[in-house]
Amino acid sequence: MYLYSRPVFYYETDKMGVVHHSNYFRWLEEARTCFFDDNDLAYVVTESLGVMSPITDVSVKYKFPAKFGDIFTVKLCMTKYTGVRFRVEYVVVNQNDDILLEGESGHAFIDERLKPVSLVKTIPERHERMNTLLNKHLRSSL
Repeated sequence: MYLYSRPVFYYETDKMGVVHHSNYFRWLEEARTCFFDDNDLAYVVTESLGVMSPITDVSVKYKFPAKFGDIFTVKLCMTKYTGVRFRVEYVVVNQNDDILLEGESGHAFIDERLKPVSLVKTIPERHERMNTLLNKHLRSSL
């Protein structure tokens, strides 16, 4: 499991003093980007090799509101990788360990023409890193 933490910024809140629902998606993306950066799979490098990784689907359940002054942590785990697609699950908690959100996202690898690509064929060394990372996450989540 990968952990990403930071404080809630004032601009992320609405008139009710709680985080606007759209900001949670940004937090998941921040966590996912840092996760890949910290595991030598930075998006910027993958994209420089001609492969992009768009979101294909995302699902979240809001459980408890985050507020300005809170510190949140995104707990992230990659749960599936096929060479062409991967899935990530998330749990976002505050400093009191209240669950703020649970969710998951799906991703695909595509080329500049927006056609699906397999990392096995296009960037085999990144494919190996993804497999290693998935196996590490599956072992640690048991």
